Amino acid sequence: MTMNENAQILKDKIEATAEAARKTMSHATETTKDTARTIASQLSSQAAETAAAVRDTAVEQMDNARDALSESGDRLAETLRRAADEPASDSLQSRVLSAVAGGVSSAADALRERSVSEMAADLRALARRHPGAFAAGAAIAGFALARFLRSSARQHDAARSMADNGFADAFYKTGSGQHSSGPKS
Repeated sequence: MTMNENAQILKDKIEATAEAARKTMSHATETTKDTARTIASQLSSQAAETAAAVRDTAVEQMDNARDALSESGDRLAETLRRAADEPASDSLQSRVLSAVAGGVSSAADALRERSVSEMAADLRALARRHPGAFAAGAAIAGFALARFLRSSARQHDAARSMADNGFADAFYKTGSGQHSSGPKS
């Protein structure tokens, strides 16, 4: 074989090897793209499932809170009605208490009959129609919630303090906490 023939054979082998490498790279690139698409699809599906689960849990929690709030409203309305029916209350006070009881009862019924998503849609519509009133109402609700939470925390702390003191008093009264200088019999 001549040197030109050897060079041509070597050139053909290099070109064949280069072509095989290009095909292998092209196949590897397509495989990588397919794998990436599959992983992205799986992640997207898992994210959607997780979001749906979180949304369902949140809706369930809001439904439970809505039910508890409507029950509290019913109890408050009943308490207001009893106060209005007391013989010591004058007629103006009785009428005001009755009207407030009716309003609280109506609100509790409306709360019970509507889903959380319906109430959220109504709230969004109200915010769009009357942004100033919505902002004012949100501020008032925020202040009221803050006062309620602060009051509840104080009551909880006071109850805990009383319980702790009561336990300590009972502990010392039974003799378990008494210190004696002499031997016990």
